[in-house]
Amino acid sequence: MIAVALCLPFTLYVWWLGDEGVMLHGAERMLRGERIYLDFFEFLPPGSFVITATWFKIAGISLVSARALAIVIAAGIACFTYLACRQASKHAPSSAFIAVGWVVLTQGVWTEIIHQWFATLFVMVVAWATLVGIERPQRWLRWPFTAGISAGAAAMVTTNRGALAVLAGATPFANWRRYWGELIVYFLGAAFFPICTFAYLAWQGALTEAFEDVILFPTKHYISAASVPFGFQANLPLKWLFPLVGLLTLLTCARGWPTCLQDRVLQTCAAFAVAGFIGCFPRPDKGHLSYAVASVSPLLAYCIRRLTEHWLLRYQCAVAVVATAFLISPARSLWWMQHTALHPAIASMPRGEALLARRGARELAERIVATPSGDAYFFYPYDAMLPFLTARRHVSRYDVFTPGYTLPSQYQEACVSVMRNASWVVIDRQWTDPKWLTTIFPAIRDPQPPETSKFEQALESGFELVAREDKFELRRRLPTINDSICAGITG
Repeated sequence: MIAVALCLPFTLYVWWLGDEGVMLHGAERMLRGERIYLDFFEFLPPGSFVITATWFKIAGISLVSARALAIVIAAGIACFTYLACRQASKHAPSSAFIAVGWVVLTQGVWTEIIHQWFATLFVMVVAWATLVGIERPQRWLRWPFTAGISAGAAAMVTTNRGALAVLAGATPFANWRRYWGELIVYFLGAAFFPICTFAYLAWQGALTEAFEDVILFPTKHYISAASVPFGFQANLPLKWLFPLVGLLTLLTCARGWPTCLQDRVLQTCAAFAVAGFIGCFPRPDKGHLSYAVASVSPLLAYCIRRLTEHWLLRYQCAVAVVATAFLISPARSLWWMQHTALHPAIASMPRGEALLARRGARELAERIVATPSGDAYFFYPYDAMLPFLTARRHVSRYDVFTPGYTLPSQYQEACVSVMRNASWVVIDRQWTDPKWLTTIFPAIRDPQPPETSKFEQALESGFELVAREDKFELRRRLPTINDSICAGITG
C-alpha cells in the first residue's frame, strides 16, 4: 500500500519520451498485427512486449492503463523484496524498512513501463522462492520450480540480467550430488519460458532476425556506445549502496568465519547481489542502479541482522537512525518529484490525459492531434512516446536513432520509409545536439557521423518547417520529394 501511495502521483506524468515509449509503442504495434523483429526492430527479448500487449488487450490502450501496470509492478517488487529480506533475516521490521527504502530510492519519474522493471520483479521472485526452498524439506520441489520459472521469465525480458538470475538461483543447489532433484527441477522450470519464446518466434518465422537483433546487435553496437562509469549521474545513496553492502558482507563473514562458508542463505543472498551488480553493466548509471538495487536487499537485510542481533537496544536504535538519515535526501527528491508531477498543464490526447514534463512537448502534442488522424508521421530521433500518446502511425521500423549505435543501413532504410510514406516529421533537437549526446552517452566517439548528418539533411530538405516548440520541430512534407534524396547515406 505504501508503494502504491508513493507511486500514484506519477500516473499521468511523462518525464521523458524515450524508453517507455519503445515499450508501449512496440506493444501497440503487436496488437495491430505487426511482428516483432520482422515488421519493427527491437534489440530486447519479446517478453516485456508480450506482457504489455496482453495487459493492453485486457485493460485498453491508454497511458492510465500503462501506468496502472507500472504501479502494480512497483508494488510487486516492493512486496517480494520484503518477503526475500524477511526470509533472509527473519526480521520483519528491518525487511519492511528496506522495502519502503527501495521505493523511496527508485520510484518517482522512474515509475514507468520498461523491461528492466519486469526483470526486477521476476528476479525478486527468484530470490524469495530460492530462499524459501532452502529451508523447506526436500520433497517441496515447488520452490525450486517457482524460482526456475521466474528466472526463465526474467531471461526472456532482459537477457543479461535474466541469465545472471538463472545462475544466482542455482547457487543453493551447487552441491549437485546432494541437491540433484532440486537442481533438475529448477532448470526444468528455467527452460519453460525460453522454450515458449523460441516456439513463438519460430511460429512467427523470426528466429534468425531475433538472434541478430537481440544477441548480435547489442554485442556489436550497444555496449560500446552506452558504456558509462559506475554511478554515472546517480545520487550518493544509490551510488554507494553496493559498496556499503559489500563492506557489511566482509564484516559478516569475518564475524562468522569459517562457518559462513557453509551458510547457504548467505551464499544465495551474495549471489543475487553479485548478479545485480554485474547486471548494471555496461551502463551502471542512475537508472540501471535503480533497476538492480533490489537484488542486493536480501544480503543487506541478512548482514544487518547478523551484525546487530546481539547489540543492546540503544545501539540497534542508532543503526535505525543512521538508516533513516540515509534516506532523507532521496525522500526529499521523491517529494519534490511528486510536487512537480501534480502541477504541469495537462494535455488531452487520444491515449488519455498526460502531464508532459518537457518544455514544448504539450504544445507539440496538441499540434499533432489537430492534424488528420490518418496522416503518417516520423518521430526522430528518440521520442517513441509521442506516436503512442498521439495515436499516430510511425512509418519506420526503428524507434531509436543514436550515432554510433544506429547503423548506416538503418538510417538508409528509415530514410526511404520516411520519403515514401510520411506526411509529417517531428525532430527533437535536444537529442540531435552533439553536446547533449556526449553528456548522456560519453562513450560515443563521434556524435555526428556522416550517415547521421546526411539523414538529417534529407529530413530538412524533404520536409518544410511548420512550427517550433522549444526544442521540437514539426515539419510537413514537400510535394515534390521522393526517396532519391536518400542516396549516399550508407556510402
